[in-house]
This record gives sequence, C-alpha cells and structure tokens, in this order.
Amino acid sequence: MLPISVDHINSHRVFAASMGTLPYPLLADWHKQTVKDYKVFNEKGGTAIRSVFVVNKAGIITYINTSFKADKKEDYEEVFSELEKIRDQNNS
Repeated sequence: MLPISVDHINSHRVFAASMGTLPYPLLADWHKQTVKDYKVFNEKGGTAIRSVFVVNKAGIITYINTSFKADKKEDYEEVFSELEKIRDQNNS
C-alpha cells in the first residue's frame, strides 16, 4: 500500500501520529505530478480528489474509485474484494 497525498510531509506526520502507527509510508506528491498523471487533481482547490487505485504486480490498474468515501464501508469492501482477486490470481 502506497498512500499518496499532495499535503506537506508535516501534515503526514500529524496524520500518522493521530492514527498511532501506520504499517506503511505516506508519500508526498508535493509537486502534484502523480495526481495529475492519474487525473485526480482538483485544479480549483489545488488538492487531490480522494481516490483509490489498485495496481497489480504487472503494473496494470485493476480497480479505480475516484469518489472514495472514508466513512463508507462499501468502498472499503470493494477495495478488499479487488485485492483478494489479485491475491487469488497470484496464488494460482
């Protein structure tokens, strides 16, 4: 898992501290190039649109949700389902 945010690294530190510990790094897209490449940059606000992309080992995007809601259980379930599909494909 590689969470990417256009927020400053100091914001990442505050977020990570608020969560206790995170088992993955938080990546900063300070120049906003990644969010532009993935077409999830909100030009008006200068922020990223909260999104989830699942990329398999071959580098192929297998799942996209550009309206991910952190408080919506179904959004998490969809991501987990896609991750399970990839896991199962890798184990066959």
